[in-house]
Amino acid sequence: MITTLLDHVAIRTVVIPVIATAYAATIPPKEKPFPSTGDRFLMSVRGPVAGGRAGFARVYASPAGRDRWTTTVTCGTVDARGRERIELQAPGEAWRDRDGLGGTWTPLGGGGRYGERQLRVWSVTRQDGLDVTVAMAGPCPSGAGDVSSGD
Repeated sequence: MITTLLDHVAIRTVVIPVIATAYAATIPPKEKPFPSTGDRFLMSVRGPVAGGRAGFARVYASPAGRDRWTTTVTCGTVDARGRERIELQAPGEAWRDRDGLGGTWTPLGGGGRYGERQLRVWSVTRQDGLDVTVAMAGPCPSGAGDVSSGD
């Protein structure tokens, strides 16, 4: 009996599409992840502890066009008392594409050793709201962090 009812032309062409449309209308639209176009942001990353010091990284970003930002990347270590030692500060850029949020930076200065002036990369490998997991090229740490408006 149910099979016969579902085979009826009016049920297949009118009732089922109306029910499906009504159900789809109750699903809230997916929010765009922060940051999005035009947002300033600060991303902080916490790295592992080694020798009594924990690694950290911060990416300060200002809008520079559609889904692009100019950045300053700062990396270093912090001791148990909260004293920071900056090991790197470099300009870079960031973007958001279908793969997510990522960026590059170029270390400044250097004594001529191979790789000191090479482009370095970072990427958000997971984002849940404002909580992120970030993979960064050395000397910056990879790890858990958060993204905020910096206010």
